Amino acid sequence: MSMPQLKLPRLACEAGDMAPPTHGVTFSNTFYSLEAQAGRPVALIFAGEFEREASQATIRAFAARSGDLAAHEADVVTLVDMQSPYAAEFGAGMPEGMSAVFCEESVLAPWGGRGTEPFVVVLDRGSRVVSILFPDDPAACVHAAVAAVAALPVEAARDIALPAPTVIVPHVFSPQLCAELIQHFEASQYERGGMASRDASGAMVHKIDESKKRRYDFVLGPRDPYIGRVLEGVIKRVLPEVRKAFQVDVAHTDRLLIARYDDDGGYFRRHRDNAAPGVEFRQFALSINLNADYDGGALAFPEYNSHRYRPAPGAGVVFSCSLLHEATPVTRGRRYVLLTFLHDAAAQQRWLQSGRAGAGAP
Repeated sequence: MSMPQLKLPRLACEAGDMAPPTHGVTFSNTFYSLEAQAGRPVALIFAGEFEREASQATIRAFAARSGDLAAHEADVVTLVDMQSPYAAEFGAGMPEGMSAVFCEESVLAPWGGRGTEPFVVVLDRGSRVVSILFPDDPAACVHAAVAAVAALPVEAARDIALPAPTVIVPHVFSPQLCAELIQHFEASQYERGGMASRDASGAMVHKIDESKKRRYDFVLGPRDPYIGRVLEGVIKRVLPEVRKAFQVDVAHTDRLLIARYDDDGGYFRRHRDNAAPGVEFRQFALSINLNADYDGGALAFPEYNSHRYRPAPGAGVVFSCSLLHEATPVTRGRRYVLLTFLHDAAAQQRWLQSGRAGAGAP
């Protein structure tokens, strides 16, 4: 059985992106939207303008495995171009457990929905793209879709007493970019990580204090070959989550750096990221794991609970800079992470007015 071909360049989105706003009308004349779908994963079959027979094999394959998808709380929805001359052939004949939604051409356009063949997009419960599949082999396509849904991170439902107000964003960076950033760090002139502080005269200084922080840092400069790809992931996949969760429109980043915590005691003791002089304007911290082959090295928020936050490679944790947090010691291997801070236009203005902007990026 051959696996479905991945033809990502044809579409405007890729794994990790937020799904474009999508809505339509079902065969029973009820309204459907991804906004209402949010909270449950879904496999979207894009039938576009294609006649029903051209998509029938894919629909049958998904119908046969709909129980496997339902076991992971996932739905299957077929999106049909309502201007298609074949639109009337959909709807009434859809298998049980599946539905057809008829969409305007303008709704399907951001997906590339009027191509030359059907395709399938799997979304997670947050309406993020998990995978894009082309059903050259329908059975392999549905197998890949089920595998993608089964691999989504999930926790058993339980009562929560002391949650930390954080957001975990999956797939900010691809596995390839994570590996390249690690290689870039090792090939660069990194240095011991310091902290913002003041000297005896009150001037701001970069202070090294290994009793509080022990790691190595490499700052990505404005001409760094990876700065564009890093910012693209942050802008496309992190900022929409900050807007949704915290109602803040991020407009600026602080310095972007790759850090390495070693197994000889790499850590960062409990601290707040906006408490030091000169960095009060910081609003959100972003920590994106780049690898998984280490022990220890978790994020912790001791004001709330004793949980350990360790996202998969490429995923990030976003949290307020005023939260007390720590990076626990690495006990095996090396932990690589991309770090930055995020703030809105008003915070940027406060920093500019503070008179510290002249010294360079904070």
